[in-house]
Amino acid sequence: MAPPCGTRAEVEDKSTNLLFAAGRMIGFTLLAGLAMLILAGLVLLPAYARWRQAEYQRDCLTVACRESEALVAAQERLIAALPEEEVLTKRLALSQGEVYAANEAVSASPRYPRRPPPDVIQPIHYPRPAPPNDWLIRASVKVNNAGTRRGLLLLAAGCLLTAMFLFAPPDCRQDGQSE
Repeated sequence: MAPPCGTRAEVEDKSTNLLFAAGRMIGFTLLAGLAMLILAGLVLLPAYARWRQAEYQRDCLTVACRESEALVAAQERLIAALPEEEVLTKRLALSQGEVYAANEAVSASPRYPRRPPPDVIQPIHYPRPAPPNDWLIRASVKVNNAGTRRGLLLLAAGCLLTAMFLFAPPDCRQDGQSE
């Protein structure tokens, strides 16, 4: 039996219904949001890890290219200086292949190690970037485990089903009872 129109009970009944509707909406949003957050993590974390690994490889290749460019520039300077300096040319030929003129005598002592000739280029080593290691990368490694992935998918599905059935509006429930 419904209360008469315009009575205090009807006003309280409407405010209570609004409060319950807001509670159902908040509860549904929290559980469904948690399920969507888990699904987004399952999809996006491996892609994020691959992206960070690709960035790291790109940075390592950039450093290697800078080292190679510096070595090429230094070798070009050495090649440009060779025709002008006869002593440098002789010392470089001697150090590279034991090549010397027939009228010259070369003595080598085992006590003294061979030093590189002057202007021989030593490669420049630039610092390598640090590999990516933040908490999202570690989480991505854990998510790639098949058992963890399956468990998180089941958890997300359970949260979504719970949100749908637990917070459905009362007029949508089929209790089998008629008023």
